[in-house]
Amino acid sequence: MISENNERVEFRGGLLGLTLPFAVLFIGIMWLALSGKALPMAFWVPTLFSILAALLLAKKPADCARAIISGMSSEMVAIMLMAWFLAGITAQLLKATGLIQGLIWLSLSVGLKGAYFPLVTFVIGCLLSTATGTAIGTVIALGPILYPVGVALGANPPVMVAAIVCAAYFGDNIAPVSDTTIASAYTQGTDVPRVVKTRLKYAFIAAGLSCVLFVVFGGGGEILPAGAPFAKELSPDGLIMLLVPALLITLMFREVHLIVALIFSGAFGILLGIASGLLSPASLLVINMDQFTVGGIIPDGINSLMDIAVFAFLLMGLVGLLERGGFLEMVTERTERFTKTPSSAELMITVLLIVMNLLTVASTIVIIMAGPLAKKVLVQKNGVSPERSANILDAVSAGAMCLIPYGFGPLLAYMFAGSSGAAVNFSLLSTIPYMFHGWALLAVMLFSILTGWGRDRSEVAAVRAELAPSVKSV
Repeated sequence: MISENNERVEFRGGLLGLTLPFAVLFIGIMWLALSGKALPMAFWVPTLFSILAALLLAKKPADCARAIISGMSSEMVAIMLMAWFLAGITAQLLKATGLIQGLIWLSLSVGLKGAYFPLVTFVIGCLLSTATGTAIGTVIALGPILYPVGVALGANPPVMVAAIVCAAYFGDNIAPVSDTTIASAYTQGTDVPRVVKTRLKYAFIAAGLSCVLFVVFGGGGEILPAGAPFAKELSPDGLIMLLVPALLITLMFREVHLIVALIFSGAFGILLGIASGLLSPASLLVINMDQFTVGGIIPDGINSLMDIAVFAFLLMGLVGLLERGGFLEMVTERTERFTKTPSSAELMITVLLIVMNLLTVASTIVIIMAGPLAKKVLVQKNGVSPERSANILDAVSAGAMCLIPYGFGPLLAYMFAGSSGAAVNFSLLSTIPYMFHGWALLAVMLFSILTGWGRDRSEVAAVRAELAPSVKSV
């Protein structure tokens, strides 16, 4: 058994040597994205090359390898992978039992089609993510169902993916039970209710702009395209399977652990499908010994998300290097001169948050890592209120997570779209311009930073006066 080693991993070239492996990763992924080949399995290659670069640049490759393995073996990674595999099974189950056809039938019956479906998706997703506080859980609950229905009803396919992702990170930003909300509040020394109250104005303005844009750009697709397998044999029979996502959402509302909620709702769905005659027990596991292949709803569901699981596993290993390599300490030393005023300090923290989210695609980790620095630079040095500092941490991270094409939210939504049976004739990168809430949230926060809107100047002065002795002694 490898012993735990928490000593700093040192790289040749210092900060440059630490960040070069991530540059290799970013360049490789963006090349794939720009060439329209942004699929998680393809991301394995640049990720492995970046790990190789890290080992070559590390002064002690063995310590670097231990840090990578430590990042891969974290509890967060295990929960994330297990949740995705279970979600893949549920998605296959709902597809096999005709829920998508039932929802298309229902939507056509009530006249809901075209540009308004992305708006409806965004609103439903915002309510769900706010109630549950989980961005990935929202994508898991809504992505496999609403994307194919929206496409069948004439919605713009990339906009449908964007609406699901944006809704997920709306609630991740403002929900009191969200891990990012809790992390942003407590790292800044304030409480969750006060933080949520002060950030609503930013989130609601961004969401209002997004609603308008989702209607403007949400239509233009072909209604029930000929030959689409998911649009054939429309029938209300599969609507009974709505009880499955309803159970999942109910369990998440009750703050049941995501793994427990997914297993219980999946098991319930299998029993319901068999009892209603929509599912054959034999379809759960299909073994062909002549060809040595295994299929069926359960294996196919797991395999449908294996690509992103391996990418996440490799990427989280790299993320462990940032903390063990002293990334924040080195950045702090080099940015001290850019934090002389509240605006410049907020802008510097914003840039750092965007960079760290690009490197890690894990907003909670970023907030926990950058939180102490934000508290020192914003609250203690420049007198910014803890609530505002927390809001910058959370809103910037949430906005960035919508816009990173290799982020887990966009990747999951894109993969669910690809496995739904509906046409996916667009690249993942082409969804980024339609991530309206992400763009709007970053724009609102930038406006607030540059103009001082939302920054209580009298409070800034009071806090500065109170903290002046301690700041001088730092």
